[in-house]
Amino acid sequence: MKRHLSGLTLCIAALAIISCAKSQKTGPNEAGQRYFEAWASVQGLKDKTPLGSYIMESTQGDGAEIEEDGYVSVKYTISDLEGTISSFTEEEQARQLGSYSISSYYGPKIWSTETNKIQTGVMEILKGVKVGGKVKAAIPSWLLTYQTYTSAEEYLKHSSSYTDAIYDIEVVDFTTDILEWQIDRIVEYFEAHRDVFPEMTKADSLADYRGFYYQMLSAPVIDEEEEEGSEGEESEEDEGNGFPSDTTIYINYTGKLLNGLVFDTTIEKIAKDNGLYSADKTYEPVRINWGENFSDITMGSNESSIITGFALTLWQMGAMEKGIGIFPSPYGYGATGTGSSIPGYEPLIFEIELVEKPEE
Repeated sequence: MKRHLSGLTLCIAALAIISCAKSQKTGPNEAGQRYFEAWASVQGLKDKTPLGSYIMESTQGDGAEIEEDGYVSVKYTISDLEGTISSFTEEEQARQLGSYSISSYYGPKIWSTETNKIQTGVMEILKGVKVGGKVKAAIPSWLLTYQTYTSAEEYLKHSSSYTDAIYDIEVVDFTTDILEWQIDRIVEYFEAHRDVFPEMTKADSLADYRGFYYQMLSAPVIDEEEEEGSEGEESEEDEGNGFPSDTTIYINYTGKLLNGLVFDTTIEKIAKDNGLYSADKTYEPVRINWGENFSDITMGSNESSIITGFALTLWQMGAMEKGIGIFPSPYGYGATGTGSSIPGYEPLIFEIELVEKPEE
């Protein structure tokens, strides 16, 4: 006999349960609960969590245990009860679904396990799983909430805008210090790219900006008269390289992740090589408007703001210099990331070159 019954059989099973419960008081999730229980019965699921999810598969793993108020790195697939996938992390799934893009990020993503930042049902099935472990579970809609209540009954009393879902999760890593975790990844990147970062160590970040690193690739062109005029002046690492605040400079840049994924560039060939090219975009050096401080630097004639790490990278550079800034998410796109290329809590790399003003 097939394990999965037809949709008609499932509906009959649900109706049978409903008919036995007519005398019960109806709440916002009562009908949904009866359907979810009928679905679980049809699937032969019996391993139920205290709040009401069903564990379908589980392997514990042998690494660190997942705790609240930390950060878990996961690979996952999320689908509805019929198996239709709504979210995933892996490239292979994107290719199978026909949605693969060369410019999209595929790989583990970070979830905060802090209360009200992770859905209750998801956190419940992760408890007891360790790094290296896996869990697959069916979670009812009323547990896919960021609110916390004292009991399963309390969750049932509150309406939800979510639908029942199956979460298939692999735990890749866990940390209680997400900044230090990112810095460790950056240091691993240095170790793997000693041709670019020959002597860089963890201790070489800017004193006031933990985790920000700068590596010069080609020396700046120094005006001898300006150098003589600045002799004897005190210089600190976060004071920039002496451009007047009203200076306009021009740069080419390429932004990428630690895994090499390019997400932005001003250089046409790099855009074409990495699936970013758009015929509607002009690929040429962009204008940078200097300021009194790195936080005052803007980009373009419309003076658009730029992320902190990008501005700090520029602040380290001299005229016609080429260099690389590498920094964790607090100086980039934070906990949420941006677009399909940059996930949350992701360190970024910007290779920048100061160039001549493009011809009109």
